[in-house]
Amino acid sequence: MSNPLTIIFTQDSPFFEMVTAFLTATAGLGPIFEKEIQLAPGPDRIAWYRGKIKPDLAIDMGQIQSLRASGDLTADSVVKTLCCMLLCTAYTVADVHNDQSPEFEVFRHLRNAAAHGNYFYFKKDEPRRRAAWGRFVIDDKLKGSFNPLSGVECLGDTISPADVLALLQSIERRLPKGRNEQL
Repeated sequence: MSNPLTIIFTQDSPFFEMVTAFLTATAGLGPIFEKEIQLAPGPDRIAWYRGKIKPDLAIDMGQIQSLRASGDLTADSVVKTLCCMLLCTAYTVADVHNDQSPEFEVFRHLRNAAAHGNYFYFKKDEPRRRAAWGRFVIDDKLKGSFNPLSGVECLGDTISPADVLALLQSIERRLPKGRNEQL
């Protein structure tokens, strides 16, 4: 493996809590997917969630183990879903600061793909503006279903989790400092 790029999200940054939750969730995939450290299913493998409106919930994690064992749940699908959730949440925080720059347009289109089941979807007049970030360019001359990305998987086929984190750090530099509740 080559030397990876190291990026840091500081506690006073808008995406800190979201990125930290993403990193924590992905780090916790080991006991589910790695055979060497897998948790054994059993009655003591319960996840408890406190309720305020509804009663507390106890979720049997055995169902997750069963899905994993059958191949219906993969680490790849979980990470893709977490990335989609991160893109949607982060874009909601940053949207008010959308300067319609090519980089922000990429962010907008990735968020839209994340919100459409992880597939790019363009309305007939989209993409409206130039969208580019690094080597990744979304052709704004080809609209709607004629765009070559239309119907293509976003996370996985087009971008990776590392790309999401790097883009968020790049976008975050454009935002005012402070946690998301202050934006």
